[in-house]
Amino acid sequence: MKIRIVSLNKSISLKQNDSLDIAKGKQNYSLFIFKTEALVKSDVGINDISPGDCILISPSSPIFIKSKKDSVQYDLIEFKGSDATRMVQQVGFSVNTVFTPIQIYFADALLDKISKECNANDLLWERIIATSLDELLSKIVRFSKQDFVLSMPDHAQRLRELRSEVHENFSKHWTIGNMAEIMGLSSSRFASLYKQVFNTSPTEDLIKTRIEQSKKMLSATKVSVKKVSVACGFESVHYFHRAFKKRMNITPKHFQNHMLSMKGSVPTQEDNTSLDALSLNSDFSGTMEVIDGELVFHGSGSAWTNFIGYGVEELRDKPFINFISPEYLDLAMETVNHIIQGNNVFDVAIALTCKNGDTAGIDFSAVSKGGSWFWFAKKQLVEA
Repeated sequence: MKIRIVSLNKSISLKQNDSLDIAKGKQNYSLFIFKTEALVKSDVGINDISPGDCILISPSSPIFIKSKKDSVQYDLIEFKGSDATRMVQQVGFSVNTVFTPIQIYFADALLDKISKECNANDLLWERIIATSLDELLSKIVRFSKQDFVLSMPDHAQRLRELRSEVHENFSKHWTIGNMAEIMGLSSSRFASLYKQVFNTSPTEDLIKTRIEQSKKMLSATKVSVKKVSVACGFESVHYFHRAFKKRMNITPKHFQNHMLSMKGSVPTQEDNTSLDALSLNSDFSGTMEVIDGELVFHGSGSAWTNFIGYGVEELRDKPFINFISPEYLDLAMETVNHIIQGNNVFDVAIALTCKNGDTAGIDFSAVSKGGSWFWFAKKQLVEA
């Protein structure tokens, strides 16, 4: 279907006492979706507009929009093409006539989808645009003509539509909060309904979708794990690594090596002592320096402070040896001496004494790079 988007603008605003007046109209269809009250004059007459009302102005028809009290806000999509009139007629969308759909929640997502396809110009983008525009017009007609009772919110259908939107835009920063807001529900109600319909939580569903996409990327190319994690919307490469390994029982890098070897590609040997590898395989990391013969940590994150139980201020500039469990002091002193002498250390099994008195086992590594020292720690499977 040959449809061309002339323009797409969201949240257009006309100030109070301003108006849009195009006496001869435009050479394309103009769909207005109003967010505030307004007065609209068309070939049919003057219409009193309420928020959520829509009107499709036909080519060469006059357009006049004016505020009633305050400013006017609306979304506008303009389109034309050899199949534009046929689409409008097939949908049954009466031009120059106000439609009042009971629901209009779908409009934002469809407009965003059309805008994205226009900007990306990916494979079959024109077809997707035509399909999305057809869906937009069809739903406006449906929800305008249905009986009020039949048009009450169908949460299951709306959830399916939202889920499709999330899966298609898996790299976006989705949270339960913003998904619930789109649905017009509280976060707890949204999460409960989502699990009822799809038998999984929205968070887990999104993570699995991202991992499935990451598997496709890792299987096709030698692209770095870090780039894949970013492309799939994970908040950090470390979080991606842990999420992937938890669900696939294999690290992303090992999965990539296996898949590429199956295709006859020979991946480069993984260096488990590089900063990237250590970061991926560790639960905690930061920087450190030697001050007056003592090893002092810097840049430890909240995950580390939560793990050991001490606050940031309590850890700042305190010697590493102060937090070692007594039975591991000799090994820890030997490790510190190695570092002071400029030697890297890898996976030294020691135990820390947490603030609450518990003992926490870690495998500790320290690496010098570019004149700076970096430390890494991962939880032992069985705590010491």
